[in-house]
Amino acid sequence: MNNNQTNFGTAIIAISVVFVIIISAYAGFNALITNSYDSHPNTLAQRLQPIGSVYQEGDIDITKVAAAPKSSAKARSGKEIYNSSCQACHKVGVAGAPKLGNKSDWKARIALGLDSLMKTAINGKGAMPPRGTCGTCSDAELKATVEYMVKNSK
Repeated sequence: MNNNQTNFGTAIIAISVVFVIIISAYAGFNALITNSYDSHPNTLAQRLQPIGSVYQEGDIDITKVAAAPKSSAKARSGKEIYNSSCQACHKVGVAGAPKLGNKSDWKARIALGLDSLMKTAINGKGAMPPRGTCGTCSDAELKATVEYMVKNSK
């Protein structure tokens, strides 16, 4: 047998071995995937469950739904709320926000009265969204914050 026939035979054997390895790996992987669903038939059903529910009018008797419990958390002070939610805009005057401590920014606003300032704080104005950036603030907390800002801007 010459050298070319030996090399050709070796190449055929090598290709056959690689082909058998690839087929075996594919079959093993396919069996692994198939067995995971076969041994756990609820897996696919659980993954396809809807995330939430949609209710139409009349589906729920709202008279039987419990009222949300009222928060027993202590009300935050005006200074705390200013520091956590208001200062981002009112410290530097973002989009025309009156700066805390700047009497000329606040003079005309203070003249309108606390009710007007509260209306603006609750409903928003211009670039300021309703309740500023404190969507969790109660009206009492907003009032304390407005009073804090007015007191420190007179």
